[in-house]
Formats: sequence, C-alpha cells, structure tokens
Amino acid sequence: MPCRDWRTADAGELWHRDPVIDARASLEAVIRHATDLEDDYDDIEPALTALAESGDRTLVPLLEAALARFLDDGNFYGRDLIAGVLAGIEGPSALPVLLRASARDLRDDQDSLGSEIIGLLQTDRAVGRTTAREFAALDAPELRRVGLWALGFVVEPGDLDVLAPAMADPDPRIRSLVIGSVPLPEGFDVLLVGLRDVDEGVRTSAVSRLGYSGRVVAVAPLAGLVTDPAPRVRAMVAFGLGRLADESAGPVLLRLVEDPDRHVRECAVQALGRVGGSATVDALLAMASDPEPHRRIEAAKALGAAAAADSRAADALEMLAADDIPAVRAATISGIASTMKPSALGEHLVIRLTDDPDPSVRQRVAVLARHLAPNRLESIVRRYVDDPDPNVRRIAETELSRLPR
Repeated sequence: MPCRDWRTADAGELWHRDPVIDARASLEAVIRHATDLEDDYDDIEPALTALAESGDRTLVPLLEAALARFLDDGNFYGRDLIAGVLAGIEGPSALPVLLRASARDLRDDQDSLGSEIIGLLQTDRAVGRTTAREFAALDAPELRRVGLWALGFVVEPGDLDVLAPAMADPDPRIRSLVIGSVPLPEGFDVLLVGLRDVDEGVRTSAVSRLGYSGRVVAVAPLAGLVTDPAPRVRAMVAFGLGRLADESAGPVLLRLVEDPDRHVRECAVQALGRVGGSATVDALLAMASDPEPHRRIEAAKALGAAAAADSRAADALEMLAADDIPAVRAATISGIASTMKPSALGEHLVIRLTDDPDPSVRQRVAVLARHLAPNRLESIVRRYVDDPDPNVRRIAETELSRLPR
C-alpha cells in the first residue's frame, strides 16, 4: 500500500513520522484549517498541542509569518491558533509579538488571545512587566494601549512613573486603561485626576475604582460628582458610595435620591441601605410610608441591607410585606435577598409570602427561597409544582431538579 503524501495527511497522523518534516507538515495543516475552515477543531487539536509542546524554535519564523498573514487577512481564528503555538514554544519571549498582534483591531473580543497574553505575563512577571512598560512608552497609540493594558496584570507601585503621565494622553481609551491599571493605595491621586477628566467614560472608571478601593477617604471626592452632567457617572457615584458602606456617605446619597434620573435614584436608594446610620434609615422609613408605590418599592429593596443593623428596618419590611401592591410585597423579598445571606428575617418573609395571592410574588419566592430559606426550599417548591400559575410551576420544577438526590 503506497504511503500518503505528508502534505495531504491528517494533522493527527503527522507526529508519528520524522519530527522535522512532521512539525512543518503539522503547521501547514493548521494553517490550511484556519484558512479553509473545512475540518473540525477536534481534528486539528492534536497537531496544535504537539506544536505548542515541541519547543522547536526553528518554527518561530514560520509561525510569525503565518500570524502576520492572518492579521492582514483579518482572520482572528487563525491569529489565535498561531498565537497559542507561539506562546507554547517561546513562553514569555513571545509577548512582544502577541502584544503587537493584539494591537491590530480585527473587531473581535480577543478573549483567546488575551488569555494567552495574561498567562505569559503571569508565568514570568518580571519579563512581562518589562515588556509591558516598554510598550507603554511607545509612540504608537495602539501599542501604548496594549502595553498599559498588559501592565495592569503585573503592576507594581514603581510603575506609577509610567502610569501617572499617561493620564495626560489625548486618547480617552488610554486614560481609562491607566485608571484600571493603577495600583492602590499608591495611585489614589491618579484616580482623583480621573474624576476631573473631560470624558465621562474615564470619570466613570475612576469613580468605580474609588468605590472598590475600600478607603473611606474616597467619600469626599466622590461627593463632588453628585452634580456631574452625565447620569452614568452619578449612578456610579451612588454605587461606589454603597460599596464603601460608610455612614458619612449618607447625606450625599440622600441628595442623589432626589436626582432627576430614575436610574440614579434607584442606585442611590439601594446604596442607602448599605451605608447604614440613623439618618439614612430614617429616610428609608419615610419612603416606606410614602403614598407613591414606586417609592415604597425602592425602600423595600434598600431596607433589606439595613435590617441586620437596625431593627426599625426589619419592622418596616414586615409592614411592606403586607402592602396592598404586589410589586411592593415582591420587592421585600428582593430587598432582603440583596445581602445573599440566609437570615431569620429572610426565612420569615419567605414563609409569610409563600401563599401570596399574586403570582408575581410567588415567582419571586420561588426564585429566592434557595438563598433566603434553604431549609424550607424543598417544601416550598414541591408545593409550587402544582401552582395555578405556569411560571411558578416552571421555576419550581427547575429548583426541584437542582436539589440533591
């Protein structure tokens, strides 16, 4: 029986022959696959793995040429396959080539390529950091962007000498990357610069980082943005203050509760429950008694977070659970579930509303009983399997299927 030509052999067969020929033949098979998309990935995967694990650096020029071709063709699938092989053979030494590939916008999410780069950065942080800093100092904006992005995964306090000056870059995407990469607490002042940025996306990013910083001193600078012209920024201010969870944020949030934008108001109300303090709970209690149902709904969602620290909040939730409006009763379940922690109050409210006459309330109970009353979950969902509402039955059947057998 004549031997098959190696140029037409299946990729999985090629590594059983002469390794030099097989390596190049496998690479050609990979390139054909990425170009023509005729074979399944499973057919080519053994060759990809073998190439990546070969350590054969003589393939690097061929791989780089293939990568350049795929980039020019806009073929991100081929780019990702070749990038994986280069990363396997060269390790962190492949970072410059892969970062340059990432700088080429092929209009995809770059998830696979990004994962390869992050893996290499973290394999050798010293090499990764040096490479990222070099790219961050380049003149080409697209290369500078990928350098700053990469630096964020291996950043150290000493990198502020690169990051801080980049906040003056004319490209808002670069300034946003700086905000995301800057180390804390050393880069706190860089975030304050971001709060004054002309671009609302940069301001939003700076507000978010400050909110997640855990530093109470961030409350005051965040308070300065309650009148920001962009609703998205004001909403993030409310969210960030809620994350900081300090009483000093209460007066700021009370201003945002009256914001002209509905989403900002909703974020502010939810944050009020997290910051605590007598004044903020007083404001929520007033909302819980408001004649407007939407205000009671907002109060119900916020009071759940305050209930553990203030018994008045728990009493208000009891009252709201008996409200005439079904959406308010349902909101009490959502509010207490916002903590994602089982509690006596949560279990009590779930039991109380299990047989609520409105199906929207029972649906909420069915969805959240797992978190609020895990010990009661099975009995609740078994009861709901025969519920007159089809949505309640569907949720119950799903929850029942998730129970351990």
